[in-house]
Amino acid sequence: MSEYAVRRLLLLVPTLVLGSMALFFALRLLPPRDAVDLAVGEAAAQNPHAADQLRAELGIKGNLLRQYVDWAAGFITGRWGKSLHTRRPITGELIRRIPVSFELSFIGLLFTWLFSFPLGILSAVYQDRFPDYVLRTAAYALDAIPSFIVGILLLVYLAVYLNWAPPTTYTYLWDNPVRHVQIMILPTIVVGASTVGALIRFTRTFLLEVLRQDYMRTARAKGLRERTVLTRHALRNLALPLVTIAGAAVPTLLTSSVIIESLFSLPGMGRYLVTAAGNLDYPVVMTTTMLFGVIILVTQLITDLSYAWIDPRVSYTSGTRR
Repeated sequence: MSEYAVRRLLLLVPTLVLGSMALFFALRLLPPRDAVDLAVGEAAAQNPHAADQLRAELGIKGNLLRQYVDWAAGFITGRWGKSLHTRRPITGELIRRIPVSFELSFIGLLFTWLFSFPLGILSAVYQDRFPDYVLRTAAYALDAIPSFIVGILLLVYLAVYLNWAPPTTYTYLWDNPVRHVQIMILPTIVVGASTVGALIRFTRTFLLEVLRQDYMRTARAKGLRERTVLTRHALRNLALPLVTIAGAAVPTLLTSSVIIESLFSLPGMGRYLVTAAGNLDYPVVMTTTMLFGVIILVTQLITDLSYAWIDPRVSYTSGTRR
């Protein structure tokens, strides 16, 4: 397993390098303008060299390959530079914003598991009966409705019918816990709802497949109660597919948080990225996007490595089960 982990870690390097190069050169070559052009504005008419002078001051003028190498070296060492739009250090901004995004995604994932796993089991146990029809309909509806629509509907209905809305100014947990919970409760529900529907359906499908296996019929033939068959035999074999689904849900949660942070005015990484993209602030876009990429790749690696811990029959040396 250690050899497999080392190979996967080494594979992350070319993946991140190629991805960062594609993003860097696309941001620098495709847009006709950048944050410097927006900052100079009408002053360029009076001083045609104003934009070039500002780029030289910011260190973003000259050979693009050299600029990429400088950016990559800074990204690895934690020297992430400054925003072209606000002139503030990117490191300081992300230190404040990363906890917000992590809290939103983690609680959203926890919310997803707390609801989707038992509801998926309930749907499978009551297959083709009323609870199953209700849960499947709700799962399909949650899949069909975008997360930001769910957020807007919740905000509107709570404001109109309950005369309540979350605070608009963000407060950290250590400053005011009660106000922080009021701010975060709706965004976490919305982020979790973006993946609940899919996980309910996947849990139901996998459990029904397990319940139809021969060893399940044997367990019933031995006279075991249905609850014992379900908890001792069926659920244990759901571990691997559900871990796979949980790992695959992380990118969805991260992309959902980008929209939800903007909708609920949360000072997280997603909102920072959206604002930077609108201002053509490519140092911020590059750094934030690559951080998202690192998180996703590391999550997938942890998911793959957890297979051997969950099921000892999984062998990474041969690529098959023992």
